[in-house]
Amino acid sequence: MAENSEQQAGKPIKYTITHHRQPKHTHEAFIKWIVEDHVPAAMPLFKKHKVLNYSLFVTPPPLNAVVAQQFSNFRPTWDFADYDCVIEYILPSLETITNVLSDPEWAEVLKDQDEWVDTSRALVSVGHFTPYLLESGEVVNVKK
Repeated sequence: MAENSEQQAGKPIKYTITHHRQPKHTHEAFIKWIVEDHVPAAMPLFKKHKVLNYSLFVTPPPLNAVVAQQFSNFRPTWDFADYDCVIEYILPSLETITNVLSDPEWAEVLKDQDEWVDTSRALVSVGHFTPYLLESGEVVNVKK
């Protein structure tokens, strides 16, 4: 059963955005640019606006191709995502992302974005999240 708005109040927000690289760049060069240039430039701003967590989910084309082939046997109607990465934010509130995006320093962080990112293909998701299985193996938030 989905939790209602009152149950979600005060829970962190998960905000994700998919990125496709500009075709003139390799996947490897694109990820290198994100990790070595974009992330270091963005960190001070994320800390300033109290972003709780920032992570990069990289989707290498060779790995995607293998898994897409395997899935075609199990789930032939499923589409397989072809983006290069997903940037994931955990935020104290939705206002946090608005504050980051409207901060004048954000333009400097994004100065090279059009060279590297095909922003016309970006996909944003926003919502609440609930963990059920932790990396430690602990099961949480499941009624016994």
